[in-house]
Amino acid sequence: MVAGGAPGAAGARALADKFSEVSTLLEGDDAVLEVAVRDHALVVTADRDLSERLRAQGVTVLAPRDRHRLEVRPGDPARPARATPGARSPSKSPRRGRVRGNG
Repeated sequence: MVAGGAPGAAGARALADKFSEVSTLLEGDDAVLEVAVRDHALVVTADRDLSERLRAQGVTVLAPRDRHRLEVRPGDPARPARATPGARSPSKSPRRGRVRGNG
């Protein structure tokens, strides 16, 4: 994408380079879903289909709301991703809100 000149690709690549890779045998959206559930991760995506799949599995998604805002979309509380032995359940339901970007 960077070589093709896609808008924002260079910035996304620079940001991605700051993080370590995680292993999975799956590919694409299935890999993102598997790793997010396994590692109790929050996922940032603009892909609506992926977002709904993640939320159905209890994963919180951070998605663009408009040009300068992101929206927190909590996972389905009926299917918490943190359902591991010894995990504490939150004392309150997840808070919906907006996170301002740097612009």
